[in-house]
Amino acid sequence: MMLVFGVVAVILLVTALASGIVERFPLSFPLMFLGLKLVLGKQGFGANELGPHDQILEVTATLTLAPVLFLDAAQLQIKELGRRWLVPSLILGSGTALVISLGAVPLALLIGFGWVIAFISGAILASTDPVVLREILRDHRIPRSVRQVLRIEAGMNDIVALPVILVLIAVATGDVGGGGQWVSFLLKLLVLGPAIGFAIGGVGA
Repeated sequence: MMLVFGVVAVILLVTALASGIVERFPLSFPLMFLGLKLVLGKQGFGANELGPHDQILEVTATLTLAPVLFLDAAQLQIKELGRRWLVPSLILGSGTALVISLGAVPLALLIGFGWVIAFISGAILASTDPVVLREILRDHRIPRSVRQVLRIEAGMNDIVALPVILVLIAVATGDVGGGGQWVSFLLKLLVLGPAIGFAIGGVGA
């Protein structure tokens, strides 16, 4: 395991130093590292046997995703939007709800998922991957206003999608029952959680 992490660390260092060259390649960073996983995994040399529920993978993913989201949020230029606030609002509100529904309905009608599971899957698919979208945001052929809206959507649409997922999971598992438990659950999810997040963000800023 230490050898695998050493190899990955060296590759990360080399790609960071040669990032200007790598960015001109036809393959993006996510696809390159996906290929690296296939080479090191059981399909390749078998050096890495991490499963999808491995705790090391969970911790590594959390530690790497947090800086990505933080950097995307730090680079947001909200003032540049000016009067163009309507489009981001529609994307984060009704747009996200529409995408969730468009993902859920085929899963329920064509594949046979239950409606709750279908909407959980639709909400998961509605979450925009900021790492993959990063390659698009660097393409200056796309108008700046469009890239700005996409950056906001990638960094903030989880505000809408995540509560939907957590509520539906609570419904599917039956972990929350009774009016009192639901009130407590929703207060923690919609009030206490965001308040802590804003406090941490304010201190960090």
